Amino acid sequence: MTITLASYNIQYGVGKDGRFDLSRIVAELGEADIIALQEVEIGNPRKGLVDQPAELSRQLGHPHWSFGAGVDIYLGESVPGGYPGLRRKFGNMILSRWPLLSVVHHTLPKRAIAGATHLQRTAMEAVIATPEGPLRLIAGHLDHISSETRQPQVTMLRDLALAPQRRGAPWVGVPGNAAGFGDPEIPWPVDCLLIGDMNFAPDGPEYRHLVCGGPTDTAADPAGRLHDCWVLTGHDAAQGVTFIRPERKQERLDHCFVTPGLVPSVRSMHIDAAALGSDHQPIFVALELPGNEAETLSPALSGGAP
Repeated sequence: MTITLASYNIQYGVGKDGRFDLSRIVAELGEADIIALQEVEIGNPRKGLVDQPAELSRQLGHPHWSFGAGVDIYLGESVPGGYPGLRRKFGNMILSRWPLLSVVHHTLPKRAIAGATHLQRTAMEAVIATPEGPLRLIAGHLDHISSETRQPQVTMLRDLALAPQRRGAPWVGVPGNAAGFGDPEIPWPVDCLLIGDMNFAPDGPEYRHLVCGGPTDTAADPAGRLHDCWVLTGHDAAQGVTFIRPERKQERLDHCFVTPGLVPSVRSMHIDAAALGSDHQPIFVALELPGNEAETLSPALSGGAP
């Protein structure tokens, strides 16, 4: 069975023509089974206070989803159409055809910067009950300011992806205890995918820190690095465009990486260069998972190893 994953920074639903249109986003995502979205909003007064996660789920027909806000501010009645309790939220979203067995929302490192638009970035870590077994997915959106602000975020994501035993599953305990933790047991796969708008190009230090086989990679231990699905599927790391900057510089900023155990599962990856629904281009990755043989941590280990 082939499973298709997509990632798309939807820029709040605003396309290259400046038009807000979630239906266009949905059409461009096609029949993807698992979808990671960035720059999703709730309660933006400039866009009709739309609950974008709920609307996207409805239009896509994916009943299993989670939204995580990096920015969550109170608006109330201070805006046209506002009401008591209204909040504006901005963040990431994961949608799936299959249940999200667990979801963890990670706050990525951020430092204060004056004189620039600077938002709190987050990543979502989900375990998805695919027909071929549990799949662990980390979907994130990294800082846009500079390499210096992204480096701590990349370090954190690398640790989340490659060392799941350090934290363990989010729901751990002794079956039958009064609080209910540990019952039912949540699978916690060793391998995972890391996908999303990373805001770094393959020639950047963040890519070299994260990826095995990068343009200037000299790592002696490939098991300690992630693998770029774009390169695994025969593309040149320096090729491909997912974002065009105002000065017309073309870059590949949206990525999908896998841990070593999932490398044999990666079948194809492509960028939809024709998509118009955002200032980014969506990416699509096809996997053939190894079925129920995927390695998961035991309940003892998932309680936290040193």
